Amino acid sequence: MRYQLETVLLWILGTVFRILPRRTGLFLGRVVGSMAYYLAPRRRNLALENLTMALGESLSEKEIRTTALASFRFLGMNILEFFNLSRATPEEMKRLTSVEGEEHLIEALASGKGALILTAHLGSWDMLGAGLAARGYPVALITKVSRSEAVNRIWMGYREKAGIKLFMGRGTMKESLRHLKNGGMVGLVQDQNARRREGVFVPFFGREACTITSLALLARRTGAPVVPLYSYRDGNIHRIVIEKIMLHDNIADTDTDLLERTRSYTQWTEKIVRLHPQQWTWLHDRWKTRPRP
Repeated sequence: MRYQLETVLLWILGTVFRILPRRTGLFLGRVVGSMAYYLAPRRRNLALENLTMALGESLSEKEIRTTALASFRFLGMNILEFFNLSRATPEEMKRLTSVEGEEHLIEALASGKGALILTAHLGSWDMLGAGLAARGYPVALITKVSRSEAVNRIWMGYREKAGIKLFMGRGTMKESLRHLKNGGMVGLVQDQNARRREGVFVPFFGREACTITSLALLARRTGAPVVPLYSYRDGNIHRIVIEKIMLHDNIADTDTDLLERTRSYTQWTEKIVRLHPQQWTWLHDRWKTRPRP
């Protein structure tokens, strides 16, 4: 029964939001984000605590609250915009996105080993993937399996219609290796909390954060170049910024190697969050898993 209700709800939301003009949808997204900020005190307080811990030395209390509210609004806009992914044509997606540093991605793919994409939940990560797919890049994303079957079927279906392959659940590593071998791109994020058994602790805004090692493991195993890239919203355009390939020397000890690679990926993530703090998801409990005493 729950599956049917969730399916109907997502279908209704998707239908309504798809028929709205984009400008109206974005305005509604800001409204939804503002309502969530004021009506979800637990998430609001978590965002404020995270911001105070991470940026409290450089932002005033008022600036922290302004940044937290903006983060909720950007997330609301992303959600509303997400429902338009399935109907947007490649030409429209190209108009809505711009790419800077594309030569770095071309260089990585020329290696013949595919490319591992380091990115973050900054700006609209779905528009980032769709924007690259619209330009003909073989984009795939490693993502978590949702507890909701409806979300897995419908929500993920929107991404696939936008040209983004999804690897999740069992067989993720095998599918990722095959995609890389065929010259594809596999994207991963490093900015969400990991369980202790699947991650390592590295500094993130000066505090130890349990961080998944999947990207480091794939990079070490395949030798595929790691390309850091992100997007941020600039008015009506999503700016995709592709940076230089991250180079690493293999360390003989596997655990040390994975730790150092993950540390460098996390340092990069912190750098881009500092550039656009209003567009990162501060309401996520990034530091939930704590080191053992």
